[in-house]
Amino acid sequence: MRPPSRAAAFTQAAWPVCAVAVLAIALWYLLTATVYQGKGYLVPAPQEVAAAVAENAGVLALATLTTLKEATLGYLLAIVGGIGLAALMSQSRLLERSIYPYAVLLQTVPVVAIAPLIVLWFGYNDLSVVIISFIMSLFPIVNNTLLGLRSTSRNLTELFALHTTSRFTSFAKLQLPGALPHIIAGLRISAGLSVIGAIVGEFIIGSGNAQGGLGVQIVFAQGRMYTALLFAEVIAATLLGFLFFMVVSGIGRLLLKNWHESAIGKG
Repeated sequence: MRPPSRAAAFTQAAWPVCAVAVLAIALWYLLTATVYQGKGYLVPAPQEVAAAVAENAGVLALATLTTLKEATLGYLLAIVGGIGLAALMSQSRLLERSIYPYAVLLQTVPVVAIAPLIVLWFGYNDLSVVIISFIMSLFPIVNNTLLGLRSTSRNLTELFALHTTSRFTSFAKLQLPGALPHIIAGLRISAGLSVIGAIVGEFIIGSGNAQGGLGVQIVFAQGRMYTALLFAEVIAATLLGFLFFMVVSGIGRLLLKNWHESAIGKG
């Protein structure tokens, strides 16, 4: 039996998502036509949100691109820092015992609590937002990468040691490839967190930035009680996080599809 084509596989995967979206919009419309009729300041109708998008398309596009840039920079820094830190800890139990508790501590401190300090130290600018996004998305990458590097089979490690004396070669050709599924899992988690971190940073910046990203525009819309635009910006932020997640998931499937059972047959 021939496997389904890519188009058929995509359709099979996409139709349940589209069906739920259509049902959600229909329910939303029904609620605004009954329970929330005449209360657009609380829950605007879908057509009101669409009108707000059309009216503010330029501002929305620029804000989305700004948040995308900040989240991408924070995410890339988290990838480099997280994988690098985990690689160091995987080579020394002493380093792991010394550094890992602080990585956990950084994860447990509420970002909203430290964001004002970051803004105070670095100013009301994009750098502060990037740093907050970095902090938000760092720990899952560190944790999953370290878990993957520590999960290398002892038998394979001993077998590899018989053929090479280089620790770097063993790391590059055995530990790192074997940890790739764990690393990608961490990257997928952090993809959405980087967007959340960027928007939290923009919330803190508020009116300190004339244009700003989606977080800044959400604050503006809330202050003006422009609920339809507020809904549009929340939807844009959600779709941006979803896009990040899907891009990273797609790259992960490409890297794993030829050898790891989690991605084989998924295209």
